[in-house]
Amino acid sequence: MLRSKINRPEFLVLVTAFVIATLISCDKKPVNDPAPSTSSVRIGGKEYPTVTIANQIWTVVNYDGAGGIAYKNGSEKPEYGRYYTFEEAKAIALPEGWRLPTKQDYIKLAESQGVVFTNQRATGQESTKKLASITNWITIRGTNSSGFNAHPAGYSFQDSVPIDGDICEFWMADGNTFSLQESGSGKTHTILFYSTTGTGYRFNLRFVKDK
Repeated sequence: MLRSKINRPEFLVLVTAFVIATLISCDKKPVNDPAPSTSSVRIGGKEYPTVTIANQIWTVVNYDGAGGIAYKNGSEKPEYGRYYTFEEAKAIALPEGWRLPTKQDYIKLAESQGVVFTNQRATGQESTKKLASITNWITIRGTNSSGFNAHPAGYSFQDSVPIDGDICEFWMADGNTFSLQESGSGKTHTILFYSTTGTGYRFNLRFVKDK
């Protein structure tokens, strides 16, 4: 079997090229999701942080203004905000352009993170974790790479103490709800839209504005 012949100058050129290519490849940083653009909006005399996602501006903490009920004694897990009836939610005075989100707003939000819906439902997708907070979930920790930071605050029925840890649910403009919850598989979150026809329910609030 013949060996290939490489003279010394050619060998040095090859070695030098290899070293340069190695150094360049080592210097490359991993590609991450772009950092969300943040700001704030004043609602009811309080500043609420916001983030721009898919040409919309969203509040990224749960509303905790007048009315509603608190989680337990009110000082535990303040990130959960307060829980409101739909009538209370509709009565909140918002700055110009701001509103309770529609189903399409939430679909646009989720799809911007790579979520794919089938019959207005999304299951078994890692991308749903981008909307979920890193903390407070019982089993499935989110990544919050979107900046939306949805906490599993649960909900209240007939003023009961909310049971948290596996479901995040927000009122929508039509009186129904957007729900992000841990799936039965224990691996990903599920996104659902619920028709909430019964009285006595209290959910958390987020607001949105077109950019």
